[in-house]
Amino acid sequence: MKDTEISDKIRSLRQRRGWTQEELAARAGLSREVIAKIERGGTARMATYHALARALGVRTLMFVSPQDPEPVADPHRDTALAQIRAVINPPVSVDGGLLFPAVEDAEPNLDVLAGAADALAGHYARGTYNELASLLPAVVQSAHQHVQALDGEEKVRAHRVRADILVSAGQYLIQVREHDLALMALRDALTDALTADDPVFAAAVVPVQSWALLRQARFDEVEKLCERTADKVEPTKLSKATPDELGAWGHLLLWASAAAARNNRPEEAEDYLRAAAAAAARLGREAEVTGRRPFGPLTVAMKEVENTLIAGRPDRALQLAEQLPRDVGLTYSLAVHRHRIDVAKSQVLLGDAEAATATLAELRSAVPGWLRHQQAAREVAEDILAARTRMPSAEQRDLADFLGVPA
Repeated sequence: MKDTEISDKIRSLRQRRGWTQEELAARAGLSREVIAKIERGGTARMATYHALARALGVRTLMFVSPQDPEPVADPHRDTALAQIRAVINPPVSVDGGLLFPAVEDAEPNLDVLAGAADALAGHYARGTYNELASLLPAVVQSAHQHVQALDGEEKVRAHRVRADILVSAGQYLIQVREHDLALMALRDALTDALTADDPVFAAAVVPVQSWALLRQARFDEVEKLCERTADKVEPTKLSKATPDELGAWGHLLLWASAAAARNNRPEEAEDYLRAAAAAAARLGREAEVTGRRPFGPLTVAMKEVENTLIAGRPDRALQLAEQLPRDVGLTYSLAVHRHRIDVAKSQVLLGDAEAATATLAELRSAVPGWLRHQQAAREVAEDILAARTRMPSAEQRDLADFLGVPA
């Protein structure tokens, strides 16, 4: 859908309801100038389209349809990722064989490969992406060699370790916004997990895949994918389910909830979240589950904050953020950092640009390598600058420069 078609659709929906631009703006929590800009064919953030969908009572996807994207010239980025592309998406020869980069043969050692998988996951969890990116091509290539060289039970284990490695690759590629390449890595990770006869790990790959799909605004697909997978792995009895089973099921429900929330389906989002909360309550505290992602009451509570913010209630989101469960163990550190961006967004929406600045500054100090890749943080910085009636402070200008906000 071209921008002009989006503008026509919004104008038609508004007029069908008998609303002026001012009335739609008031119902959506936007300014009349934003409505006028969109109806003239201007572009807007996904959050703005979601607010309009919520006010008009339609799905967000009504405003997200195929179109020819604007050309983007970034040869440096392609060069920087060339080695990673070569091992994730190698060329195919006419005999169907994959052409991987030439490397010296080494004796297979699954323990060493598993250690490399742990190293990649550690770099991802700490947000040390330069180190992860430098290791990734060689480790993925080594995983391919192990699968090709081994037989029997060792080959099965090699598939399982490669699945773990490819998940780290997919997560990193999502962070740097290479979503199609990430989906290739995650598709192969899922295939490896099934080949290794590890359905719980396979189910744990689906939420990561869903994250990439959400970044592409594929809300319906994510909800259906997670709902159907959750139905397949739902424990027969929660009381007898293992932490891994509860975690796999619970994460699927959380991503189904995230998709429904973004697609203006708040009742469905709440239903999924309520089911995930039941799984978390059974665990009682955060637990390290298959896929290296903790699951528990804190993880679910942070997702509720996110959904509430998406629903246009930043005041309630901040209240929930202040009421997060304590003494239930630690969850994934990057999930906590992402939650803090939601807090910053809520703060700036409520007119407290200084608090939002302080929240982003804390994140910059803790995880600078991770923060610079976060589009949500960049949007908060833009909102901070836009909210100021006076000259932005030196700290606010510095944050905007760090996050790449255009001058």
